[in-house]
Amino acid sequence: MTPTDEDKPKLVKQAAEKVVAALNRADEIGGEIRDFLTDRVATDPRYVKARKTVAKLLGRDYESRVEVQHKATVKAEKVAAVAAVAPAPKVHKGYGDPEIKAQIYGKKSCPWSGRAITLLERNKVDYDFVDLEEPEHESKLAPLITETKQHTVPFVYLRGQFVGGFNALAEIERLGQLELALMSAEERKNAPAHLKSVEIVARPNTDEVVPADAVRPDE
Repeated sequence: MTPTDEDKPKLVKQAAEKVVAALNRADEIGGEIRDFLTDRVATDPRYVKARKTVAKLLGRDYESRVEVQHKATVKAEKVAAVAAVAPAPKVHKGYGDPEIKAQIYGKKSCPWSGRAITLLERNKVDYDFVDLEEPEHESKLAPLITETKQHTVPFVYLRGQFVGGFNALAEIERLGQLELALMSAEERKNAPAHLKSVEIVARPNTDEVVPADAVRPDE
């Protein structure tokens, strides 16, 4: 059947579409072949050797794709190894340090802080004092209150354990428990049985009670 004049534009359009589709497919195939050949050439030992020779003559360095990938893999493995052995970041677990016999977080202007210091010095106890009125330590006050549930200074820690304020420290001394409270974990482990059974209980000063020995007889 001979196509009419009306059918000719349609046939031309269809033929053009087929040609375009064929060209696109050929381009895709060509790209795949090109990529394949490029990859094969880039990794071929003879090609790599030739590139290295030319680069050397030009005073340059040349690394093959395989060498680049190998270096990246080695670097990633080293980073992973360092991350695996790196110490975990320190997490704040409180203000008490069991390595220190006694710690006092107080204020130089506070008489009860002074009395706590005097009590420890009278018993020849080594201690650390942190003045919460100093600018670098002011930020510790709120966390100390949260941690101890005590609202007044001083905050007294014996071998890392919070015991309370001056009243609590004075009571521990009165009961003859100060020596036990100052023992390290190892020392307490080797202490006599009657001492091991003694429990040092924290007595937070939540109601701001004035220490009994601060009241004069004539008041």
